Order: sequence, then C-alpha cells, then structure tokens
Amino acid sequence: MGIMKICKNCYREFNEREDDALSPINELVKIFLESTRETSITDYCPECREELGLVNIAGFE
Repeated sequence: MGIMKICKNCYREFNEREDDALSPINELVKIFLESTRETSITDYCPECREELGLVNIAGFE
C-alpha cells in the first residue's frame, strides 16, 4: 500500500502509488515542473498531473 498524500493543487488526498510513470502526460508535467523548479510531480494527484500536462500541450499557463 502506498503513502497517502495531499495534492498541492486540488488538496485532495491520493495514494502515491497511483502514479503512471510511463504516461507521456506525466513526462511533460515532470519536464515543466523541473524547468520552473516549483515542486515535484509526486506532489500532485494523477488527475491534476494530467490536467497540467494537457494545459502545457495546449500552450496555456
């Protein structure tokens, strides 16, 4: 069982093991967060990671 965390975006509780490390969206989010040095991808729930990745694909902040 994974560690329960609180998402820094939506403040919902999520299981850290829900991570889909092979997802292209997660890779985009990881690159974005590393470039901004804001936080780690693991601080966001899977839904917020996907949303952030899709927003970056569209070119919006």
